[in-house]
Amino acid sequence: MVTGGLGFIGSNVAHRLTSAGADVVLIDALVPNHGGESSNAPDGADVLIADIGAPEVADAIAGADVVFNVAGQVSHIESMRDPVRDLELNVHSHLRFLETLRATAPNAMVVQTSTRQVYGRPLYLPVDELHPTRPVDVNGVDKLACEQLHRVYADAHDMRTTSLRLTNVYGPRQHLHRDGLGFLPVFVRRALAGEHIELFGEGSQLRDCLHVDDVVDAMLLAAVQPASVGEVFNLGHPEALSLAEIARLTVESAGTGAQIKCAPWPDGLERIDIGSFQGDFTKATTVLGWSPRISFADGIASTIGWYQARA
Repeated sequence: MVTGGLGFIGSNVAHRLTSAGADVVLIDALVPNHGGESSNAPDGADVLIADIGAPEVADAIAGADVVFNVAGQVSHIESMRDPVRDLELNVHSHLRFLETLRATAPNAMVVQTSTRQVYGRPLYLPVDELHPTRPVDVNGVDKLACEQLHRVYADAHDMRTTSLRLTNVYGPRQHLHRDGLGFLPVFVRRALAGEHIELFGEGSQLRDCLHVDDVVDAMLLAAVQPASVGEVFNLGHPEALSLAEIARLTVESAGTGAQIKCAPWPDGLERIDIGSFQGDFTKATTVLGWSPRISFADGIASTIGWYQARA
């Protein structure tokens, strides 16, 4: 089962699973202004359109062997505009879902996707799992709560859960036309259209970006590694590039003549910016046998090509 299965990361997991011959059920609420699209579903997967906390999920999940729990609200800005809604989507729904799992599929392996946003502004780089968690926005707080709930269900109810803290993810099937889903889809959209890319401040903040194929690799490894139960893992990349360099490589890959411009910080946005970030993924390498394979230059070129081929 893949929750958020019609969204960016969830659909890429689903495509990998169906191509390997797995029986796959996707759950997605298709929340307006999120990234879910019915067209993302792979052939052969069963699809249930529902909130993961809804009662009808119980029948769909009964007997599941593995659950990839990817559902959630990801917009930092939207979480500040409507914090109660973020709490509902990222905490309340997941708690109801965990209760459904405990009743109907208590032996399933659950791989939950969390975020590097739980750390807030880094005290040091690269950030390991022992770094303090001090989120700077409501989304980070709620994602941390969701992650902790999964851990509690592992410890208190003997359920098999693990959480992966993702950095900025990009690749095929990412929704490009809705703001608030991260800076990378905005960069890709503007580069493809030949529009200018705005960098707030000087664009000097560092980010380690992950191609979605590397993320899916880690998720599948976590699902079959017994030592991952009850643990949390950073997924990061050894390349820490400035936003300006990320924008430059994206523009070059698109070949549309898009320009890069610096702009002042919008009101309120700088307060929830985390500055530079790079994740230490040593634990994932040691326990899961995972490390990223795709450089940003190669990954963004293939991503741009995927969208251009479908334009």
